[in-house]
Amino acid sequence: ADWVMNKSREWRDHYESNYDEKFREYYRLWRCQWAEEEETRDSERSRIIAPATQQAVESNVAEVEEASFGKTGLLFDIEDKFGSNETEAVTLLRKKLTEDFELARIRSAVGECLINAAVYGTGIAGVVVEERKINTPASRPLMDGALQEIGVEASTKPVVKLNPLQPQNFLIDPSATNVDEAMGCIVEEFVSLHTVEMAQDDGIYDSTVEVGTAASDDDIESDRELTNEALDRVRLTKYYGLVPRECLEEAGVEVESEDLYIEAIVVLANEGQLLKAIVNPYMMEDRPIVAFAWDVVPSRFWGRGVCEKGYMSQKALDAEMRARIDALGLTTH
Repeated sequence: ADWVMNKSREWRDHYESNYDEKFREYYRLWRCQWAEEEETRDSERSRIIAPATQQAVESNVAEVEEASFGKTGLLFDIEDKFGSNETEAVTLLRKKLTEDFELARIRSAVGECLINAAVYGTGIAGVVVEERKINTPASRPLMDGALQEIGVEASTKPVVKLNPLQPQNFLIDPSATNVDEAMGCIVEEFVSLHTVEMAQDDGIYDSTVEVGTAASDDDIESDRELTNEALDRVRLTKYYGLVPRECLEEAGVEVESEDLYIEAIVVLANEGQLLKAIVNPYMMEDRPIVAFAWDVVPSRFWGRGVCEKGYMSQKALDAEMRARIDALGLTTH
């Protein structure tokens, strides 16, 4: 836990000193929200922000969404290399994959990732695998088929979904340019207390840890404009990446490899309570994080988005509009 928290503090310091202030400004320009930092001169009175950046972001995202989802409605183009492309197996597979995407609401999650990418320059999402309870209408015969009982039949189904992440909730090794090459990456966000308690009850997290609520922290809030946040929340820190073997062994984790660093998953609550530490369970040792840059910036993980492209034009437009409004106000007075 100490090793992960040290990495978290180091990587957050790097993020806040290089990117946090810029990303906050890009978010305000996209939402057309005024702040004191937006003033272009001391005598400025007008607080208008032209919706030019907002329009550019939403126009660009709409084009990508239309290209991805809008034309044919088919998300998968599957080629059958052993026969005809229209075999029953390929058609069934395409249909089932589409149904799974709809169940996991992948399209809306991808849309949110595209918005984040256009605003901040990088789209990030966590890949979450969970078992979901599915209720379906069903009937069964009663009294030797004389009657039919109508009810609901419950079953479980594995679901793979995307969890869109904003930049303030994601930390990565500063020297890395992508998720796979990094020493590791961290997802830090607030979650409801009941979700952690349910995971402890299911045996996913250590049930012996007494998890309490966490104080609000503007650095990782998903919406920094809200003033009254929920009280029953837990600050969850999830680390995906290489961990020193001796740290895992000290935590009681069975490690078969003799390598110096082991690919692992570590989950902490409220900055230090160890809920889970395991060797990466995935067959290919993948890290359950996907990320892409809207425009690639050489030798950097964080990309360039629409807000950064139109930054100077937006500032010039705002300065001119505010000057005109202030001049009109002075003339009227």
